[in-house]
Amino acid sequence: MNIADQNPPQPNDEIDLKELFLHLWAGKVYIISSTVFLIFIAATYLNIAERKYDVVYNLAPVSKTDARPNLSGLGGLASLTGIPLPSSSSNDFLTFRFLLISEEVTEILLQDSNLVQSIFAKEWNMQEQKFQPPNASLPTLMLAPIKRLLTGNEIRDYIAPNAPRLLDWMQKNLSITEDKETGFLVLKSTSSQPELMIHLMQMTSKTTDDLMKNRFIKRSEETSDFYNKQLSKARAREHREALATLLAEEDQKLILALKGQHFIAAPVTIPSVSLYPTSPRSSLVLALSIVLGGFLGSAFVLVRRAIRK
Repeated sequence: MNIADQNPPQPNDEIDLKELFLHLWAGKVYIISSTVFLIFIAATYLNIAERKYDVVYNLAPVSKTDARPNLSGLGGLASLTGIPLPSSSSNDFLTFRFLLISEEVTEILLQDSNLVQSIFAKEWNMQEQKFQPPNASLPTLMLAPIKRLLTGNEIRDYIAPNAPRLLDWMQKNLSITEDKETGFLVLKSTSSQPELMIHLMQMTSKTTDDLMKNRFIKRSEETSDFYNKQLSKARAREHREALATLLAEEDQKLILALKGQHFIAAPVTIPSVSLYPTSPRSSLVLALSIVLGGFLGSAFVLVRRAIRK
């Protein structure tokens, strides 16, 4: 038995790049046609797609010296009366951020009928002056039974815009981040209606700020009433002086809270809108259409060759 019989030649699995290129070149008509077709689809999409803009709104924390008096040195006076000294929370700005997108705030925003009608414009019937279910498209009607069969979820009855629905819409369309360098809160949204988002951002921040201010004023007034009651009962001169000092400081806090336009957060600048649309990205869509068109055309040529072979 010779060596050639013991070691039969192995099949060559290497790809001949030259041969591959020649086959692709021979099918260049299919590749070009596929690419042109994908470019046409991309151009059609770009012509009918909504142009969206980035809206950014920066909020800075109000200085503690602007909204809070210096209560240092009153601990001893408070201890004489046995009353804990009220102190402002250092987490007011974090609370403000949490409340910005909350159901408590959306309950107040619902009172702005123009804002709600603009957000849920597809559901607002101008003639009947009420909200109603939007007209479902044919694909939606066809997919609804399939979706129900696959997920088991029942089709829910229509619910007119309310606080939970507005909250859900805001969570999807409005993002809140914190700039680590400046400590500012950054409200950002990408929308085809930048004017609507500007109005929403300003209303939301103002509503949240007023809500926290009213809470503080109510709490401070209750504290002042408590001090006045304790002052009327006090008999020792030291206790009366301590309570009078605490009462004066509480009144000062109220004055500082009432005189300022902003209580917790103040806008750094007016909301800014990007000069050009940020979505869809025309260059990216066209580039992807060229790549995808060339890939599909090449795949068709190679599969066609394999079938013939």
